[in-house]
Amino acid sequence: MNSPKVLELQNVCYGNILKGVTMNWRQGEIIALMGLNGAGKSTIARLFAGLIVPNKGEIRLQQNGSVLPWESVERWREIAFIGQHPRRQTIGATVAEELGFGLINLGMDQETVRQHVSQLTNEIGLQGKENQSPATLSGGQRQRLVTAAILALQPSFLILDEALSMLDAKAQERILELLRKARPTTGQLWITHDSELARQADRLLVLADGFLVDWGNPRDAFKHYYAELSMFETKLQNQGSSELKARPMKEDQRPILVWEEADFFSRLKIDKSIRPGEFLAIVGPSGAGKTTILESVYGFTLPSEGRLSVNGKVMNKHNIGDLRRKMGFVLQEAGEYLIGRSVCGEIFYDQQKSAPKSLSLEQGLYLNRYGIPDYLARVAPERLSGGERQKVALAAAMRTLPEILLLDEPLLGLDAKSRESIQRLIFSLQDITILFVTHDLRDVLGAADRIWLVENGEVALDCPVEEWSSYQDKFICSGVRC
Repeated sequence: MNSPKVLELQNVCYGNILKGVTMNWRQGEIIALMGLNGAGKSTIARLFAGLIVPNKGEIRLQQNGSVLPWESVERWREIAFIGQHPRRQTIGATVAEELGFGLINLGMDQETVRQHVSQLTNEIGLQGKENQSPATLSGGQRQRLVTAAILALQPSFLILDEALSMLDAKAQERILELLRKARPTTGQLWITHDSELARQADRLLVLADGFLVDWGNPRDAFKHYYAELSMFETKLQNQGSSELKARPMKEDQRPILVWEEADFFSRLKIDKSIRPGEFLAIVGPSGAGKTTILESVYGFTLPSEGRLSVNGKVMNKHNIGDLRRKMGFVLQEAGEYLIGRSVCGEIFYDQQKSAPKSLSLEQGLYLNRYGIPDYLARVAPERLSGGERQKVALAAAMRTLPEILLLDEPLLGLDAKSRESIQRLIFSLQDITILFVTHDLRDVLGAADRIWLVENGEVALDCPVEEWSSYQDKFICSGVRC
């Protein structure tokens, strides 16, 4: 009988990020890897996946007591990697083709592949979408698709780098069930900031200051490591204070956004309005149409029927550019649209065209306000962690001094301290109309004025935030975390 395979890092160094990391990871073991943004968690993932090589130290695979040379390991077969941007990992023209690709490569016949694809689409909640392009799916739906497709390859080890972060509670549970089924043959490394998710792992590793510490059983570790983390999470969940709730409403003014029987190619049907200065929380399951609402405001999609008015002007293909100048948009996958050659170039693009030799005092203060340290100013955005990119995206959006701020899961990928800092900053914004999409009501209860629950492409519930608890069962049933 074959013994479980073991992946090892031995005194691995990489740049100034990892300073001597040692760890072992057994096939069949689930490890949660946590740490602050920029600590090097994704660097460890890329090392295991063979996307980068260490400056010092060894990566080894043990099989039946023998150490295999790393260069001889078929990493594409042994180690699967699901990153923070599922859009980059889909290759099939349709959902069915994406799910069947790995099965075909395993040598299954066409009829068996068809049956497995049908079963998988039901398990991940994508039944009826078999012939759709992955590009038409929401971020959460793409995460489900990519995870199921890679699990079908039956890798010995699977790395999930914040790969469950875009999922509502119900969708996450579906994927976790697939991961549990794969556990006997597949070791799993969950890189996450979600303490509730980490509790379900066998072991907790914490990365800080370039070194890795094994905290053992996560449920025991919570008593120590999570004492501090829980303090910040409690703040995030209970920020209903009057201090943060004081956002002036302009009741006597006409609405700033008005959808009039607007139909966006049957993906979204909406007949609603939003007042100037209002903070609207938009929640609901993955694929319900939440992001489509934001995209409609920004003019990424125009209605096939009805109309949308922004500040009294009906949006059309001729005035989209003018209307956008008064908007800021932080998309769900920040790494997909940051185009600056450096962090400073991305945020201060109107002031300079190249990376600065030094920051001005004003620029340094602005970066620090968004939790971006000065030493990252000259770093290219693609070299940042997911959480760091999220901060850069928000800082760049706010530099335009928008009247309307569109936020699609802006707290994704942030550690607890960064979440509190960015959340407090968003909550403090005055005289800005904010549309905040989230799967977790706890992200917005401290500042939202109104909540829309979006289901099946329609606003199924519109309620003042003070009444949210009256509809708690409805929110939970829809997969919204409360």
